[in-house]
Amino acid sequence: MGIVMYYGDKVHLRSLEMDDLDIILKYWNNVEIRRYLGSLLPMSRSAEKEWLERVTKSDPWRDGEIVFAIENKETREFLGTASLFDISKQNRHAEFGIAIHNPENLGKGYGTDTTMVILWIGFHVLGLNNIYLYALSNNNRAIRAYEKAGFKKIGAFRKMMFSLGNFEDLLAMDILQEEFFERFPPGSTIGKS
Repeated sequence: MGIVMYYGDKVHLRSLEMDDLDIILKYWNNVEIRRYLGSLLPMSRSAEKEWLERVTKSDPWRDGEIVFAIENKETREFLGTASLFDISKQNRHAEFGIAIHNPENLGKGYGTDTTMVILWIGFHVLGLNNIYLYALSNNNRAIRAYEKAGFKKIGAFRKMMFSLGNFEDLLAMDILQEEFFERFPPGSTIGKS
């Protein structure tokens, strides 16, 4: 398993490893999860392996992304992945993405906790100034988690995404370093090992 470096209250984030391929694929082609990730088409094992090979070697400044495995802090159960991507060194911003893979683990606070840890990494470790995301307007559970973590709605792309027969609005949300630092100032930590 990967090296654990960052802890929240319910989760810890560790490096993603090639050994994670089977557990990723266990729930990855689930419609309930994929409908909010931009594609309902199934992902093949070879395509997922290719993605995993790439992201396990990526560097946030060289490649513009960093992806972590999310694990339950108590049981070490693999919960999903969280990432910062399209990282701009010049503009110091990045897009946030998260996927809790097993539908049984949704609504338990893992997403909110993971989001807080990723924001801490983005602002305290990478020195970003802005972290943004896009969410389908009907993904109420995720939107609540993002708002709890401090994200604010800043606009919407109307009927931008086609999901299960309907066109849905795509919300844009973001959080600034100064807003996050109001809760977690420089020198503060998040979670305990």
